[in-house]
Amino acid sequence: MKSTVFAETENSVKMSFELLIPKKLSKGADGDIESFRQRAFARMLDIIGAFSPRIIASLERRMQACQRNLLNHLEDIEYNDGHHICWRRKDGSSGDFNIPSFQAMQDAIENLNHSRFAIFVKNKVWIDQTLKALLNDTEQDHSDAGGFKYSQLVSILCELQACPTEYMPK
Repeated sequence: MKSTVFAETENSVKMSFELLIPKKLSKGADGDIESFRQRAFARMLDIIGAFSPRIIASLERRMQACQRNLLNHLEDIEYNDGHHICWRRKDGSSGDFNIPSFQAMQDAIENLNHSRFAIFVKNKVWIDQTLKALLNDTEQDHSDAGGFKYSQLVSILCELQACPTEYMPK
């Protein structure tokens, strides 16, 4: 680190620093952006593959929880348009079941089960449902897999959700 600066305010201390990281570019064919994107994409698929059994398990648990919630509130349904079902709980809070989202989880599981990771990462709805499943899964195992950190999986899924085309080969 080149320098660290501390600034004190009334209620906090702000720390900022400058970090210089030298560029390391490969020479020749491996040095172009498209080669980099292809390597990054392959690595992303490896990470998804390493964690796919856990992703599938989380999606399945989320689907079961969604079904259970719906079945427990069949008498409380206030709205059903064939895609979105809403109900009012006894405590006054609302709940909902989204049929397209449920179907997306089924489709994501199908593709992960068949190791179609390149298809999986290109479907934003599947990525959204996977993130929700992982975040809501109290049984999720956060240990590393296949030489990758669990945090790398979460990072990739968040990046795919925010800017998916940045990581896709042209």
